[in-house]
Amino acid sequence: MNKKNVILIFLVFLLFAGIVALTQELDDDSSDLDTAVIDEEIQFYMTVKEPTRWFRSNIGAMALEEIQTKFIALRNEYALSIDWVEQDELPDYILPYYSIEYLSEVRTLFKNGREFRKQWIFRDIGGLTRFNASLQEPGSEKSLKGFIELFDENGNIISESVFFENGGINKTDFEYNEGLLVLSSLYIWEDGEKYNKAYTDFYRYNRSLSLRAIERVFYRDMQTGKTDSPDRVTFPRIIMSSIKENVFISERINLYPEYFGDVFIFDESKLVFQTDNRGRVLSQTLYNDENEIIWVIENTWEGNRIVSSVKKEGDVVLTAEYRYNSAGDRILERNSKNGELERVVRTEGNIDVEELYMNNIVVLRAVWEEGRKISETRMEN
Repeated sequence: MNKKNVILIFLVFLLFAGIVALTQELDDDSSDLDTAVIDEEIQFYMTVKEPTRWFRSNIGAMALEEIQTKFIALRNEYALSIDWVEQDELPDYILPYYSIEYLSEVRTLFKNGREFRKQWIFRDIGGLTRFNASLQEPGSEKSLKGFIELFDENGNIISESVFFENGGINKTDFEYNEGLLVLSSLYIWEDGEKYNKAYTDFYRYNRSLSLRAIERVFYRDMQTGKTDSPDRVTFPRIIMSSIKENVFISERINLYPEYFGDVFIFDESKLVFQTDNRGRVLSQTLYNDENEIIWVIENTWEGNRIVSSVKKEGDVVLTAEYRYNSAGDRILERNSKNGELERVVRTEGNIDVEELYMNNIVVLRAVWEEGRKISETRMEN
């Protein structure tokens, strides 16, 4: 037998052995394939896992400048660490959202050398964020405080839960049609046992797919104030701007001035927001359950800031006017009723000076510091 025949026989033998091995593998239980996938993902995880990275940061937890050592980073007022963690390192309140398919990242913000806030991010094997949470570690007398966001395989946010220090939880679920947000529903955790639906927002678009209106339908009686949800327009961050993963807390737009008073809303009433092609709310109208208008608020914008809001309810017209400094901070608010000045608030830093008027004359002046009244003076004229 010549050398060529020997080599040919050897190659045929290898091919036959390979076919036999492949047949045996296909006959095995499908769990072997699952194990292979898991092994592949573990190998992927190990290739991207890095040592803890340290950054100079700010209160928004932005990675401003990478620092070589933890010791030097913690000398700054704010420092940020970014690290990969494994499943057994996750806290109990994060673990239910974990999947073997995800890579787990934790970002820890330090203020003056002490841990200030923590953010957890799960990404799939393609690098897409599927889970994002910033939660305050619960103490012996505190509940969870912060938020949890869940995303689908296309990067759309599908659920957002907000945890309050008093134990309350608000959950918003989002639905899409061909990638376009069509509705969102707010649920409130009640009696420590279940979520009850409070309202649903229906998003309306024009032919160019610009958001032109939002209709909010209520499913319960509600009274709102400064921080309650129904007098706010809540968008997922993907609607307002691209997702910024170095920011812990997403923004919300409050379009109802405190001067306009509390809002009383009843089951089956609705609140309709009209927007322009930039997504700015031009008006909001509250209807009762018989589709009759209760009040209308119209907003005037300059750039990205509201300079005046006018509320019309029957014969009463309330006006709130605003002025801003070059940094965009509100420095003046003027409130009037039916054209007569009633209130002026001037802001400088964390100090607010409030003046109440009667017949266009100041009758009371109060000074507030960080929301706490520190002085009150009755004016003699």
